[in-house]
Amino acid sequence: MKQLRSTALWAIAAALAIQPVAAQSPAAQPQDAEYGALIARHLQDKRITTELVDHMPASDTVPSPLKFFGRIPGTPDELTYAKDIQRYYQELARTSPNARFWTIGKTEEGRDLFVIAIADKATLDRLEQNKADLAALADPRRTSEADARRIIGTAKPIYWVTSGVHSPETGGPETLVETAFRLAVEDTPFIRKIRENIITFITPVVEVDGRERMVDTFYYGKKTGKPKPPMMYWGKYVAHDNNRDGLGQYLKMTQHLTEGVLEWHPTVLHDLHEAQSYLYTSTGSGPYNVSLDPIQSQEWWLLAQTEVMEMTKRGVPGVWTYGFYDGWVPNYLFWIALTHNSFGRFYEVQTYGPDIRKGLTLPATTTSREWYRPNPPLPKIDWGPRNHVNISQSGLLFALNKVAADRELYLENYWLKNRRAVEAGRSGEAINAWVIPAAQTAKLNVIDMVNTLRRQGVEISRADAGFSAGGVVVAAGDYVIRGDQPYRTLVDMYTSVQNYPASNPRPYDDTGWTMQYMRNVDLKTVRDPAILQKPMTLLTTDVAPRGGIAGSGSTILINHSGDNELVSLRFRLKGVKMLAAEQPFQAGGRSYAAGSFIIPDADRAAVEKVVTELGISGQAVVRAPTVKSHELTAPRIGYLHSWLRTQDEGWWRAALDRYGIPYDYFADIKVREGGLRQKYDVIIYPTVGGSAQDMVAGVPKDGADPIPYKRTELTPNLGGIDEADDIRGGLGLDGLAELKKFVEEGGTLIGDGSTVEALADYGVATGVSVTRPTDLYTKGAIMRGVFADKTSPLSYGYEGGELPIYFSQAPVLSVGPRPAPTPPGGRQVQNITPNAVPAEISSWGSEPARPKAADGTPSTAAAPGAKPPVQKPRTIMQFPAKAETILLSGMLSGGEALANKALIVDVPRGKGHMVLYALRPFWRWQTQGNYFLGFNAILNWDNLGVGDPPKP
Repeated sequence: MKQLRSTALWAIAAALAIQPVAAQSPAAQPQDAEYGALIARHLQDKRITTELVDHMPASDTVPSPLKFFGRIPGTPDELTYAKDIQRYYQELARTSPNARFWTIGKTEEGRDLFVIAIADKATLDRLEQNKADLAALADPRRTSEADARRIIGTAKPIYWVTSGVHSPETGGPETLVETAFRLAVEDTPFIRKIRENIITFITPVVEVDGRERMVDTFYYGKKTGKPKPPMMYWGKYVAHDNNRDGLGQYLKMTQHLTEGVLEWHPTVLHDLHEAQSYLYTSTGSGPYNVSLDPIQSQEWWLLAQTEVMEMTKRGVPGVWTYGFYDGWVPNYLFWIALTHNSFGRFYEVQTYGPDIRKGLTLPATTTSREWYRPNPPLPKIDWGPRNHVNISQSGLLFALNKVAADRELYLENYWLKNRRAVEAGRSGEAINAWVIPAAQTAKLNVIDMVNTLRRQGVEISRADAGFSAGGVVVAAGDYVIRGDQPYRTLVDMYTSVQNYPASNPRPYDDTGWTMQYMRNVDLKTVRDPAILQKPMTLLTTDVAPRGGIAGSGSTILINHSGDNELVSLRFRLKGVKMLAAEQPFQAGGRSYAAGSFIIPDADRAAVEKVVTELGISGQAVVRAPTVKSHELTAPRIGYLHSWLRTQDEGWWRAALDRYGIPYDYFADIKVREGGLRQKYDVIIYPTVGGSAQDMVAGVPKDGADPIPYKRTELTPNLGGIDEADDIRGGLGLDGLAELKKFVEEGGTLIGDGSTVEALADYGVATGVSVTRPTDLYTKGAIMRGVFADKTSPLSYGYEGGELPIYFSQAPVLSVGPRPAPTPPGGRQVQNITPNAVPAEISSWGSEPARPKAADGTPSTAAAPGAKPPVQKPRTIMQFPAKAETILLSGMLSGGEALANKALIVDVPRGKGHMVLYALRPFWRWQTQGNYFLGFNAILNWDNLGVGDPPKP
């Protein structure tokens, strides 16, 4: 009986994928006594540990973190640069047969992203074969079930751990320094099981540029005793949004990790973050994204419950799941795995510091005992960086061991998710294909969307001939995305219309992201398996746009199609005279939209070279058309940012850089110096965030010491993007007055978000007010924008009367007297079932075509000596009049507060203009279809008053 009981205990332990505690004893392997003593010394609370991390094995050949750095991870008041973690990983790989190191790409600033792979030597010797095996499981079209079962029996899952995405979250990189050494060197049965049954990939710092800046600012404060510069920049472009780039794929870190997922097919991608107490392991509270295979939600729970149970068994408080994140929007870094049928997950761990926090007190809402929080965090605790290392490393090791024990289960799940995706595309119940017509007005925006999807692994074909299927007419050359491919999951997720139920928990991030809406691209769904038998050819490379100039003559015409490359053309040919047609016209047998480019007396060779490189199509004609027009004067652009926050303005900068728009970049404190109009024609001032008062006040001048942000010997990674000896003081009322003066003297000021609120609240944008409806709630959704004035240059290039736009809660703009508050009640509430598509999510259809051709009047310029018109704000775009037609994708509650409210307003003042956007024309590299709403303001900066605005 005793023997049976012992056998049963071992069986239970094996089922839980955890070796009996006695088997964890490190006594059989020599231990590093000094390292173990430092672990105990730096740990602030003895409950925050497990037998997995309270010691460190000794090695004569492989340097421990203590030997390499002279300190251990979790040492208070110390941080490690990414470049030094890289050196350590290279040394691990050099000295240990259980580790391999390589780089996976460069950041925007030229630093390395890198990975270390850890497994036993025999497994690492088969690394390339294992890669091929996982690729075979990823594609059931070429792998039979019998072959898949054979591979599942022999292949090793890849568990890829990442951290350092959010630069102020400093603990993940430190924890993974120690984890890598432990996995490579420790010889307990627990760790051997991990090494022998899975391959652990570790990328300890994903946002490498930001990590170096973070360490700079920390040591500046530590060594000088002065206030630390804030983390104004993480990467080159954005801060926290670097973990929201999975859809847009603009940032180098996102691109490189996506390439890694496509190359290696990791079974699990696990991202370490810091936000919760003490360790949150992700499952999600829902609603889960409906495009996910049902297996995925069960994988989330299976692994998270293992971590919660094992840590709770050991008396570690504050390990929990469920009540934080929803599982809805696919823009996070770890969703790169989920969209490719792998298993994506993340931790949120109590802040690393690296300072010690005595008596850390938590609110009661985080310390209550719940079914998902069986051993809650303590009301008060002494916390330090070693607490962080212990709890996060322990949880991670339990997860690695569980996947190692259930190796075949996770590989089978991966195979099944891929197979079920393919089978869904062949059935008569799901979408069988998506068709993107090639002959769209903005052909280059179409190509950009196609190539973006291809770079994420989606297979796209071109129709060899015309056909019809499922009621959809497909022309030869149209792009066809077959539904019977593994990554249909990604396509379905990106292109479906989202319905986030307003009655569910408040969303964690954006609720609507439908790709074709955001890019203003026509996409059709086909529910007919017969389309899979139609003749089509798979694209094997990115689509290369074909540009050039047809016809002959001295005038070149280029239609304003809304293609974003058109703005590049203006600045690539800065010295070439260009005109913009103010009305549609006909020429050479073709129709041209308002805003089309007219290049008279052109140097054809010079123009055609640029046109061809950009993929733009032009036509040469003998005579210039007789249509109202104005010159497109390439402006001198100033780009104004706040030292408070550079998060969202980075997406504007990214677009300007991508399309070659030159600008001078300067901070709010410079504006007070004046002389803006002498330097610039256009000033772009994107949203800062926070209140209008915060934005004007800027970084407060607390204390006597200046706060510098610049490259020095002590802070070699700061500066570069912008620098200042003292970043305090903000715009101030004097700076606001200078912006007003800039406009009055003939400049154009462009802003969105909080910039609009500040200009309205401080009376600079007269005639425009901001309301703050208490009954309105929406979070990052796609709305219907209606053009109220199609004759304004701001609407050039857009067909029809409406356009999908991105909007998130504020600002709510009114033109004219401030309206009375919207009375409460009458709130529209959506269906509680995700994507049930209730009536409140309206269809998107195009309204009547643009106005008829012009009568040939040559100019709209005012006659000399004419009386200036009365200056009133001009609404270019607004929300629909009927609240029930506003929402296109996402979530909206209380939409009555938005009915008829302005989305784009042109505010003339003196000789200049302010162009104010309530929508976000540049949002997370996703709103390419809205970019020209901003580019039009830049190109037509000195002729925004032309056109014939509709009468009130």
